[in-house]
Order: sequence, then structure tokens, then C-alpha cells
Amino acid sequence: MVYLLVDSSGFGGIESHIQQLALLLRSQRIEVEVVYLRHYPSHPQYAQLERQQIPYRFLSSYSLIGFFKNLAATDVVHAHGYKASILSRCCRLLARYHLVTTYHAGESVSGRLACYEWLNRYTGWLSYNLAVSTKIKRHQPFHCELLRNFVACDGSPPNRQRHSQLQVGFVGRLSHEKGIDRFIAINQHTVGCEFHVYGDGEQSYLLEGAGVKWHGAVPSMVPHWQELDVLLITSRAEGMPMAALEAMSHGVVVISTDVGEMPALVDNCCLVAEDNWQQLSFKLEQCVNEPAEFWLALSRQQQQLVKANYSGEACWQQLAKIYRLHSASS
Repeated sequence: MVYLLVDSSGFGGIESHIQQLALLLRSQRIEVEVVYLRHYPSHPQYAQLERQQIPYRFLSSYSLIGFFKNLAATDVVHAHGYKASILSRCCRLLARYHLVTTYHAGESVSGRLACYEWLNRYTGWLSYNLAVSTKIKRHQPFHCELLRNFVACDGSPPNRQRHSQLQVGFVGRLSHEKGIDRFIAINQHTVGCEFHVYGDGEQSYLLEGAGVKWHGAVPSMVPHWQELDVLLITSRAEGMPMAALEAMSHGVVVISTDVGEMPALVDNCCLVAEDNWQQLSFKLEQCVNEPAEFWLALSRQQQQLVKANYSGEACWQQLAKIYRLHSASS
């Protein structure tokens, strides 16, 4: 049995990663359950898991110890985020389960979060550790293996056509690290495009009077990818954005700053230096002014790259080895 452990209050990159993991495990006929450290009302992932018939549960201060004590040596706990990772390492004193943790955070943090992240790194000797980007991997003091994010590519529409007016999207948390301020600035200096924002966060106030269409936080982007031609990533820091992989698998062209694993994901023609992010406007204007075949060629190229290298099927053998599931996957 594989338990995906997380402390989650909203839907973001970690939650999307967990969703893809659960779907991949189920497709390989591996028993999987998502385990939340606590219940948060109105969390959008609960409904998604129910629709996909993926079991989940919540732990309380009363059930937490019992959960870990009842695990067998053949069980796998895969923890995500600093709180779940630190807790699951401490609880290995109770049972000899196989523990895997993933480092997702690519941005710098300060204050209390910095203390938690330090503790997360320096307790890493107690678990088998993964990182979603080479930059994150380099910052870990103990053994850590690169396992890039992946997405299910089945059913993704091939050979999409772009809209007559280029539709440009921002997907994710409205924060300084994700660069929502940059997205707004690019909107104000780029013609021939319509700009959309999917997400919520502490800098949502910047959208007031910004001239973009704000759709708020959505439970899933799957119904919305067809509304976009370009996903614009304006981030100051990233790992391997799940939004980028999902967009590319749906034929949406990704244009980005060169943060995290983005240089490994898209060609230079779709990248700009992070400290020269204003050039993203030039990349968008190129998509507007070039013949539609220019956008279509980028769409096909990126979609094929994701299917070949970042699909669940492409990553399964590595993941089965990490989980010690050789007999189950053979």
C-alpha cells in the first residue's frame, strides 16, 4: 500500500503532483490512499479525489499515532511538504515502513518557514529523498534523487488551433515568487493579446483595475486549457511547475523565465532570463505577429516532448524502483 501524506489547505503544485501520483499508481494497480494531516473545509482536492475514486482520509491528534503504528514494512509513506516530511520521519520510531519524501519548494523563505525548511533538510537522513528540480536537489545535505514532475497525457487533444486573438494565461498562486506583478505589467505593455488569471493568493489586490480577466481559483485546469493559447510563467523561482507540464500536454504553448527546470522543459525561443523578464512581452508579440503555423509548431513540439519525457508512463520504472514495487510492476 502507498500512502501519499500531506498537510494541505488549498490546491497548488504539490496537490497537483499528488493527484498525478495517485492516478499513476492506480493505473499500475497499486493500492493508494491520500492521507491529510488535517481537514480544511472547502478544499477543492477532496471532490477531485472522489470523482476519480481515489480514497483519502484525515488524521487527527488521536488517530495519527495509530496510523503510523499500524503500518507494515511493505507499506510506503510518501510525504510531501515540510510538515508531513518531518512528522513521518519522527514516526519511523513506531514502525519500519518505507519512507519517501519529496522536496518541492524552489523559492527562498524567511522567518518561521525558513526554520521549518532547515529542519526538513537536516532530518533528510531519515528518509529516501526526492527533489522535483536539480536546483532543489543541490541544496539538500543528504542523498536526494531527481524525480521530475509528470502528468497523464492520455486524452490530450492533438494539433490544437490558436484563437484569433492570442489568449494568455497565468496559473497559480498570486504571490511575489510567482510574479503576478510581472504578468500585470506585461499585460499593460503588450498588444494583440487577452490576459487571464487562474488562481488566488496574497497579492490578488494587484488585479484590481489591471485589465485582466480574473477567474479565481479553479478546482482543475483541465476544462480551461482549451481557453488559452499561451501559459506565461513570470516566476522569480520555481521547481518544475506542474502547470507548465499540464499546459504543454494540452497543446498550450509555454513561455517562461529561465527558473528551476524550465530550461530543460522548453527551448530557448520560449525562454528569457529571469532578470530580463520584460522580454516576455517580445515573445508574446512574436506569437501574435508570426503566421499561425509558428504557434502551431511550438504547440506540437512541446506536447510531444511532454509525452516522451514527462508522462507518468515515462517515469513509472524510476518510481517503481523508489517505492520498491518491482514485483508489483512486473
